[in-house]
Amino acid sequence: MTLLFKLTLLATIIPISIYIIYVVAIFSTRQNTQLLPKSQPKTTVVIPTYNEEEVIDHKIKNIKDINYPTENIHAIVVDDKSSDNTVELANQAFKKYGISGEVIVKEKRTGTNASVNLGVSKANTDIVVTTDADVTFEENALNYAIGRLLSDENIGAVCGELEPIIKEKSFTTSSEKAYRSVYGKMCTWESNIHSTYCFNGPLIVLKKKAFSPIPETHGASDAGMALKIIHNGYRCIYEANARFYEYITGDLSQQRRQKLRRSARLLEATLYNLDLISPKYGKFGMFIFPLRFLMFFIAPAAFFTSVILWSYLLGQINLFNGILVWIGFFLALLSGNVRSNLVSSFIWHQIYLLVSLTRMFRGMHVWKAVEREKV
Repeated sequence: MTLLFKLTLLATIIPISIYIIYVVAIFSTRQNTQLLPKSQPKTTVVIPTYNEEEVIDHKIKNIKDINYPTENIHAIVVDDKSSDNTVELANQAFKKYGISGEVIVKEKRTGTNASVNLGVSKANTDIVVTTDADVTFEENALNYAIGRLLSDENIGAVCGELEPIIKEKSFTTSSEKAYRSVYGKMCTWESNIHSTYCFNGPLIVLKKKAFSPIPETHGASDAGMALKIIHNGYRCIYEANARFYEYITGDLSQQRRQKLRRSARLLEATLYNLDLISPKYGKFGMFIFPLRFLMFFIAPAAFFTSVILWSYLLGQINLFNGILVWIGFFLALLSGNVRSNLVSSFIWHQIYLLVSLTRMFRGMHVWKAVEREKV
């Protein structure tokens, strides 16, 4: 057995082993029982905004319409120096829908992370919700998230599940649909073991005492928040019953930009928190976090290395065999446009992760959002 063949096998085994663990987890994990809170405590909803005039009224109306007492909600819109009418429309919406609310306008653009820190610091309630302006909550989403949060003193934060709304089919939207079909089960499995930090930022409910300010210039706000809370000795849980809805843009360039930004910031948050690989953080520190590190940083490079090496080795036997490897690769990649499937989704996400490795330190804490539409 040659050294090259051994390296090829190793590059193949690494991603297969990692994802087999998650495949077993997906098929063995059941959705949690719905937990409603015994009471509906006063809650602060923090909404970071930047040029959200298309959706901010609709967002505040959604807070009014959900199955939660309006009198127990105080909303804080933290505006990142919008250049449109977001601030005026938010103030008008608070009055129109009878919701207690305020708008804080920052002196300069500093990004979502800074807006989250400011909004949570201004909250006067024990429970705080952070959300995005362009998503809407299912009517009981807040109840299920708060019910899970209050079910255990050791739980510091809970995130909800994204239900993607796809307007226009494309390679990437089909990939996203397949990915989302398993994402929640992966995170639920991690939550059942201890915690997950792969949070969905548009619906996070947390105990203010568990929160610490997140880094303002690096890392994703949702992952960074979860990692800080785990640092503080609490668990972070994925609650699939707490659903929210978000449009997935059909514009390939916009979605590619969004996916790469989110992936890069998730990788950055992971890299800045490697001290969590420690027995101090229990099963999260010794199993879940190391497994995610391998998935994010090692598996993509190993996967593409294996494809290249297999095509080379088989091409040495017969040139057509080497070409067949690449034909199979691209057919699998593009098959998602015909029918949403996990194989195509897997390859797309390896591409995003690999490209994102080169973009981690580009200072993407301030960015241009994708198109805004009412859900």
